[in-house]
Amino acid sequence: MIIYRLINCSIKRRIILSPNKLRFYTNSYPYQKQTDIDQFANSQVAFPSRTHTCGDLRLNHVNRRVVLSGWAQRIRKLSPELIFLPIRDSYGTTQLVYRSSKLADDTSLVLRNELSQLSTESVICVEGVVIQRSQDTINKNMLTGEIEVEIDKLYCLNPAYTLPFLPSDKKLSSEEVRLKHRYIDLRRDIIQNNLRKRSLVSWTIRDFLVNEGFVEVETPILFKSTPEGAREFVVPTRTKGLFYALTQSPQQYKQLLMTGGIDKYFQIAKCFRDEDLRADRQPEFTQIDLEMSFVKIDDIISLIEKMLVQVWKKVLGIDLTNKVPFQRMTFNEAMRKFGSDKPDTRHGMEIKDISSFISDPSVLSEYYVECLVIKNGIKFLSNSEIESLKLLDNNSEDSKAKCEFHEIKADKLDSWFFNSHILKRSSSLHDSFTKELNIEVGDFVIMNKRKKNLTKSWTLLGRIRSRIITLLQLKDISVISPLKHNFLWIESFPLFTYNDDTGQLASTHHPFTAPLSEDIELLLKNPEKVKGQNYDLILNGVEIGGGSIRIHSPKLQRIIFKKILKLGDEEIKGFEHLTNALGHGCPPHGGIALGFDRLLTIMFETNSIKNVIAFPKTASGNDLTVSSPSEISKEKMEEYGIQLISDN
Repeated sequence: MIIYRLINCSIKRRIILSPNKLRFYTNSYPYQKQTDIDQFANSQVAFPSRTHTCGDLRLNHVNRRVVLSGWAQRIRKLSPELIFLPIRDSYGTTQLVYRSSKLADDTSLVLRNELSQLSTESVICVEGVVIQRSQDTINKNMLTGEIEVEIDKLYCLNPAYTLPFLPSDKKLSSEEVRLKHRYIDLRRDIIQNNLRKRSLVSWTIRDFLVNEGFVEVETPILFKSTPEGAREFVVPTRTKGLFYALTQSPQQYKQLLMTGGIDKYFQIAKCFRDEDLRADRQPEFTQIDLEMSFVKIDDIISLIEKMLVQVWKKVLGIDLTNKVPFQRMTFNEAMRKFGSDKPDTRHGMEIKDISSFISDPSVLSEYYVECLVIKNGIKFLSNSEIESLKLLDNNSEDSKAKCEFHEIKADKLDSWFFNSHILKRSSSLHDSFTKELNIEVGDFVIMNKRKKNLTKSWTLLGRIRSRIITLLQLKDISVISPLKHNFLWIESFPLFTYNDDTGQLASTHHPFTAPLSEDIELLLKNPEKVKGQNYDLILNGVEIGGGSIRIHSPKLQRIIFKKILKLGDEEIKGFEHLTNALGHGCPPHGGIALGFDRLLTIMFETNSIKNVIAFPKTASGNDLTVSSPSEISKEKMEEYGIQLISDN
């Protein structure tokens, strides 16, 4: 006997060769069955082709001989003469049954031995006859629950090692374990269904846009580094000093396509951003990207609404027609009413302007004074939770934005108003204030004074409102209106936002967004007051897309680069390809990009974006299944001119 060792393997193995057998032994799987090359060879030529999937069979197939292939589930041995074995594939599950009384003795013995050696999740093929289940054994939870297959032949195509977890386990293993063995996790029904529905959504969108006259164009993933937005992934080349950057989005390419006369472009595009990750963010993600020439905002919004109506109908069977047109709200209105530029308006709980009740009217030139009333808040929120809300106040970046918290108890119904430092202490104002805001015993009242010229995504009161909604949802207290899928357009964002780190203006979305025509005169005088022709689509409080009408004038684009954003000559030179194109006959154009993964997460009512992506990354950006990112050899680093510099 000759023994060979395999080195540099993640699994330690020995290959033992004998004249007749070649078997693999793996000490990572102490319970695995011995599998030889002979069995592998036989499995390739001996097993028959399946006649049906495991989700096909119904009563009309009774007495038909069938062949099924799939994964063996947990076996149930009621006796040596009666064994049940569910078999699962991508289309469903069918119950197999072994009855020794229906088989010849030699066939029965062979089949029983094969079943006894079968491990869960082994890949098998079976032959048998479809029979009707008795009335008392029908499984109403299975589409195939009225039948079962009496088997007489079993082919083990690939026995499974002992798995780190089973797809059928009700109690899930940790996310880390499931992502490391994602190929097993993919067998779970929820992941299978999500990926199939993802495919259907993708097909529906393509079909809709092609019928609307759009052309699908693939744009390069290897781009160049430009100072337009988030941190990017840099790709070295073998040419010394030259690098690619992975595209953060196809933004500049699709604008070039408009210059090239494509007129209506779309792409389901891969994008890459080297940002800090969150539950709804991945370093590589997919977006539904489109651009149109000679359009206005209303044209783009109308198109997207028609597309989503079709997607919801085709995939979920839900008719959104009565919700079209979707509600539209300006950025300023959203911030005033909900304290957020992506509000979940299903919950109500609007923030009220109480400027007319304040004690010092002189502050109104600079500040808004707001109030949020939580009905029965004292009942629903514990003392510790109320204290946690006050911590949000203490951690506010705006030193002037401090809240007053008032618990309206029976003995304070008439006195709390006069303890406020924000409100004017007047009996008549107390009565009108209480009536206007419908304040009653048991309510929790929060008031705040904040600056008017707000460009942030949240106000302090908006954060507190969002936190309260989360707390109430955790307690299963219904604060959501019957409107299940709530779409909302937010428009007219500030075109520029002050960067806290640099103290300079930065583009709120990206530097290619056109200003509102009525605000153009403010560009050089008061750029912070200029509103953009931009729009975000919000679904249930989550931003699922955003777009704008673009700048098509090369002169205006250069003014924004140089005069507003203060880019240096070298940085502006990095955009020459775009500004040159704008000057060579570029039509007015605009577009939008929808976050495909985020959209699907909400559509499929799953709690993680990872559940709609085949091979997602962890919160630290790692792909545990294939162990990436990984190190590269010194030779390869030298080839690409890379040198590691120690932090020490």
